Amino acid sequence: GNRHRLNTAIIEEFTKRATLSPNHKLMAQLPIEVVWTTNYDTLIEKSYDNVDKRVDVKFSPGQLTLRLRNADVTVYKMHGDVSDPDHAVLTKDDYERYDVDREAFTEILRTDLTRNCFLFMGFSFTDPNIEYILSRLRRMLKGALRNHYCIMRRPQKPVGIKATDPEEIKRHDRALARFKHRVTDLKRFGIQTVAIDGFEEIEEMMQTLVRRAVTKNVFVSGSAHDFLPLGKDKLESLARRIGKELVLRGYNLVSGYGLGVGGACILGAHEAAYHDKNAKAGQRLLLRVFPQDVPKGPERDELYKRIRKEMAEQSGATIFLAGNKFDPISNTVVMADGMAREFEQAKERNHLLIPVPCTGHMAAKIWDEIKSDLPKYFGGDDVTSEFALLQDGSKTEDDWIEAIFSILGKMRK
Repeated sequence: GNRHRLNTAIIEEFTKRATLSPNHKLMAQLPIEVVWTTNYDTLIEKSYDNVDKRVDVKFSPGQLTLRLRNADVTVYKMHGDVSDPDHAVLTKDDYERYDVDREAFTEILRTDLTRNCFLFMGFSFTDPNIEYILSRLRRMLKGALRNHYCIMRRPQKPVGIKATDPEEIKRHDRALARFKHRVTDLKRFGIQTVAIDGFEEIEEMMQTLVRRAVTKNVFVSGSAHDFLPLGKDKLESLARRIGKELVLRGYNLVSGYGLGVGGACILGAHEAAYHDKNAKAGQRLLLRVFPQDVPKGPERDELYKRIRKEMAEQSGATIFLAGNKFDPISNTVVMADGMAREFEQAKERNHLLIPVPCTGHMAAKIWDEIKSDLPKYFGGDDVTSEFALLQDGSKTEDDWIEAIFSILGKMRK
């Protein structure tokens, strides 16, 4: 007789058991702009906040007409939010009135299902709203649905003493038959099922998705006051060629304006984007500027730290070139501490690391660190021949370019 107490009790029970999982963190790394959820908790929003992505949350019809400027992702909470339990979708009556009270959510979801490829996770498809929306969409499009995907666990075989119990075996056989019918039924809506035996497999799939997605964004870290051992012309030509080839081969360049290297790399990428009708420079080049007018000190250090963090989070692979700077105190050329910090950021985020040792300096030092344990950084992929080329300063620019992109290609596969 008291709806408010019922709402509060149920939602509190749902949310107090909710904890941030590795899959939440992996999802936040994917380059997706829209998330739909039937959950009331705020875990999805927190996972995006943790990677500094701006989230536009929609959990009531009135919010759908408003837009958060510069949002990275929109999260539609189609059953409401823990902060507003009185308007959450909880009871059978709420479900029956959904298409009246939350019609706008239904229309947007139907549009998104038409326009986007969905991955359903942790979803049983017993939600009557989803079934209704999919059925209407199928009728509207006369079966011409785009492919979506869902991950579902197969019914678990009985174990231990139950493994030989005839009733348990029959129960499992019936559950497996229902599961197969469900998989077939979902195909009517264009939903392809990826069947798993254990929930831990989801994390491995998500890691693969993230790796495939983020290694498309390649961060080029480099700086040079001293251009030896290659020389100024060779080093700048290599940097420019890397930027150009990244765009031509379907990658995106992430870079800051670094002394002697970053500018050349960006120039090459711009040239490729300009001549390629399918490449828009604004989408293919993710650039950051390190302001030089900020005086040296804690404020500048914090600003540069934030910029480096943003670049590392936007990318999944890092190429290291040269890496040195002039130190006015000692009046000598020293290793670039900025590249060292970028290396640590990249390691922390499990980037694919590609130092080019023949460019010397910090890049050669990074190679010295990772070469002793290549499987740790490259898994089962054999990259010894590629790095043999990248260490040899007598090789041609073409050799170095092919070696870099061979490593990138192996890791993306």
